[in-house]
Amino acid sequence: MSWLSNFINPGRGYQKGQEQLDKYYQQAQGYLDPYSQYGQDAYGDLNSAMQQLLNPQELQDRWAQGYQQSQYAKDLQDFAGQQGMNAASSMGMLGSSPAMRAMQQGTSQIMSADRQQYMNDLLQKYLAGAGIGQNIFGAGANAAGQMGQNAMNMGQQSSQMAYGKQNAGRGLYERGLGTAAGMVSGALGGGMGGGGGWNFTGR
Repeated sequence: MSWLSNFINPGRGYQKGQEQLDKYYQQAQGYLDPYSQYGQDAYGDLNSAMQQLLNPQELQDRWAQGYQQSQYAKDLQDFAGQQGMNAASSMGMLGSSPAMRAMQQGTSQIMSADRQQYMNDLLQKYLAGAGIGQNIFGAGANAAGQMGQNAMNMGQQSSQMAYGKQNAGRGLYERGLGTAAGMVSGALGGGMGGGGGWNFTGR
């Protein structure tokens, strides 16, 4: 780019610099935007999970409605009942009230343990899901923070570009005047001193 072009359009370099800033700023924000969006999406689920965990009784009641006895517990009850009848028969107590109460108590304990295991499994899965959501939210928050920092840096650099562009013309103009004044001064000084400058007499 020649000096004449710079003189005519002194802000062109700043404009080109701003275009490069815009280009790479948009690229950087584009890379970060999906993570920021994922974090925003995860926030709603995390907030819902927090509200539910703050009311554990309601959450437990809702989970309990979906409980169904596992096949393992059913098999265990059948086995315990058969063992109980064998024991009662060997003692001559088969069909007696104490034997029936003992078998019912054993069956109830097996069902209670199975239900508790069901609730514990649900809770662990629920907390694991919340933990994944928390990680996604954290990554999104970091991405959003970086996007904000990028915007601040972009604003600062753009303001410097704008300031430089605004003052580029004045600087070149002043330097141009100084150069022209120096040329005239040198020419006049050479002519008046009889040196090798301009010769107004034509000799």
